Amino acid sequence: MHRIILLFAAALLVCVPSLPLSAQVSSQRPGASRASAATTPASAAQSPEEKAIRALANAYVKAYNMHDARAVGALFTADAQIVDQQGGAIQGRAAIEQVFADLFAAHPQASTSVTIKSIRFLNPSLAVEDGTAYVVLDEGAPAEPNDYTVLHIKQDGRWLMASARDLEGSGAPSSEHLKQLAWLIGEWIDESPEALVKTSYRWDDSRNFMLSDFTVQVAGKPVMNGTQRIGWDPLHQTLRSWTFDSEGGFAEGVYTRNANRWIIKMTGVTRDGLPATATNTITQLGRDQMSWQSRDRTVGGEPQPDISEMKVVRTPPKPM
Repeated sequence: MHRIILLFAAALLVCVPSLPLSAQVSSQRPGASRASAATTPASAAQSPEEKAIRALANAYVKAYNMHDARAVGALFTADAQIVDQQGGAIQGRAAIEQVFADLFAAHPQASTSVTIKSIRFLNPSLAVEDGTAYVVLDEGAPAEPNDYTVLHIKQDGRWLMASARDLEGSGAPSSEHLKQLAWLIGEWIDESPEALVKTSYRWDDSRNFMLSDFTVQVAGKPVMNGTQRIGWDPLHQTLRSWTFDSEGGFAEGVYTRNANRWIIKMTGVTRDGLPATATNTITQLGRDQMSWQSRDRTVGGEPQPDISEMKVVRTPPKPM
């Protein structure tokens, strides 16, 4: 039983998540960093109408980065709609304003930028904008790109957004989604009176996967080692991991992210064929430190004790 616990304690130090909230509002063009707030500037060859739409995009970015939900809402028509990648819709200017107010309250460091790819005019009062939005919800988090399309309508001489939609299956390649875990690259150690767990992380050659090796020692003697691969699941729009230990057990993890915390739902099989589950949480505490804990643990359908939060630190460099 002790080895079963070690399987989850060692192999699940890696994790990653999706950003449902950022995906939801990125259809309104969330983005990268506060310092890079402007969209692609207009050129002299662009028509006055195209320049007006680009100015609208700049106004959105400015209002977002100032956390002015009312100003963001004012850029939409009264009956505007925004739709996320999962098909969830928000209807009406008041509802859109409230979504942004809630977002800014939950993420005081949120910022955005957009890159416009094209603007097409269907008639003098109707235009379609396609581009990529980037959003950073929390300080130090990587920008999450997402492709979008916006329908603009000219009302009373002013361009407004009538519809904004995320493009399903669009946005970042696998390597972009994995950047949120780039801080894990390197070697980590968790040392306690009971065990010593060493874990290392590196990119594969394509950078579409993160690879991990781990070893577990008890009383100074090796008892287990294994490998883990982390990647992006484009079908279910989430990060997953696959872990294999030296005793013949394996597990799969599905990740959800909340700011600097990742929650991983683990399902696995021990070498004896017993199903095992756990909910693990890792929290980035800084460049060289993170915490890890595990709860809702079962083996063969039987509940197992929770593992309380423990600190894991980056292995210090070897002396010259």
